[in-house]
Amino acid sequence: MVDPVKRIYPGRVSIRRFFWLPLGASAVVVLVLLAGLVAMSWRGLDRLHPVQNHLVHIARIQDLGLSMEQTLLKGLRGTRVDRTELERLREEMLGIAALEGAMHPDTNSALGRIAQRIVQPVPDSVELLFQMLTQVRAVLTHERERHEVLLSDVAESTRMELRLAVVLLVVLPLVGGVALVLLQHRVQQPLKDLQDLLTRLSERDYRLVSDEVLEGAARLAKPAYYSYNELVSRLQELEAEHRDRESTLENRVREATEALLAQSRELSRAERLAAVGAVSAGLAHELRNPLAGVQLACSKMQRALVDGEQSARMALVIAELNRINHLLTEQVDAARHAPEAMVKVSLGSAVDELLALLRYQVPPNVALEARIDRKLECLLPPAGLRQTLLNLLLNAVQIIGEAGWVEVAAARDRDQLIIRVSDDGPGFPEEMLRAGIRPFATGRSGGTGLGLAMVRRFVRELDGDLEIENRSPRGAQVTLRLPCAAAGGSGEETDA
Repeated sequence: MVDPVKRIYPGRVSIRRFFWLPLGASAVVVLVLLAGLVAMSWRGLDRLHPVQNHLVHIARIQDLGLSMEQTLLKGLRGTRVDRTELERLREEMLGIAALEGAMHPDTNSALGRIAQRIVQPVPDSVELLFQMLTQVRAVLTHERERHEVLLSDVAESTRMELRLAVVLLVVLPLVGGVALVLLQHRVQQPLKDLQDLLTRLSERDYRLVSDEVLEGAARLAKPAYYSYNELVSRLQELEAEHRDRESTLENRVREATEALLAQSRELSRAERLAAVGAVSAGLAHELRNPLAGVQLACSKMQRALVDGEQSARMALVIAELNRINHLLTEQVDAARHAPEAMVKVSLGSAVDELLALLRYQVPPNVALEARIDRKLECLLPPAGLRQTLLNLLLNAVQIIGEAGWVEVAAARDRDQLIIRVSDDGPGFPEEMLRAGIRPFATGRSGGTGLGLAMVRRFVRELDGDLEIENRSPRGAQVTLRLPCAAAGGSGEETDA
């Protein structure tokens, strides 16, 4: 279906017609007046031509009469009229009869008969001249009467032409004025409608001119309406783009504001965490002395035990006391910003020790598994790695409850160590997956929210990466990607 805004109006009229049409109408009126005046002048000239010819004819007849009167006067004085002079009068009379211009139908024939009498022998030439003069005067009288009739006709025609000229000069301007008034109304109405449309446009009303209005509009107004619809359509597109741009900017400002607020909250949490770290460092310094006494007492008890199983358990207790002492030392070192040294760590042995320790702390129906190549070794901070894995395993065991399984898998991928800790528990909360790991933010009742935060800090200190996700159909998985420098005879790479 063709968009009525985009289609080309087949009867499009140029806007110049609004200006040229009145000028053209005025020019037509003037040309009609001039043509009428020229036609009347031309007709007057045509009527004057026979009048001039008739005047010449009458003058010739009058000259002939004067010549005959002079000849007659000679005869009346007793002078004999010469035959030659009569022949001259005859020739002159025949010449007049041969000319065109006579108005009376009997003029030429009468002149011809008078000329024939001159050549006939007459005893008294004076009597002949008198008779011919009388006949010539009768012909002249008839011609003058005809001339008066002709002049009357010319005068009447001239009066008619004058009245017609007056009518043309008066009526045609009136007709032209009425036409201009009608044309002005026809032009002003579309301009007024267009003014109303532009006023509506200034009020941000982008409605198109309807098809009903377009069909009923004057032919001169349709091009303006179609152009207006094209303009409004383009303004609608620009307005939509402007709204989209404003919406995008508002969203970006909102996102930037939320990010700034989140950073502010993170800074606040970091400050609180720093304060907790300072307190924990002081507490760790105070706990190391009594812990040393407990460790010494346990060592003496181990030496005093005879049962091998009890001695092994006491060895684990002593190892944990050593680890606690080492952790307290690390807390003090962390307050002094002293990084832990990197040593060669066997991932299989470290995980086995952790799982052996945890088996005495987890419910019987919770299975602890490890999938690690025994030859896998990397240069890592051992205490930090042990504490990180312990936090992850404890979190998984505590979230599972009384039954389930926890698995630790590790493999080397080029220069990276990939460690995955998986379980079949309820998984991470959606809020944590969406917002990420934050200090003091936990989805477990009774949790502090510091375990994963400490894991993330350990990973970041090694320039590694931490990912948390939920497994399908249930369970959670934490993936650590740590740089794994070659540690002399590392194991072959396997997939975790």
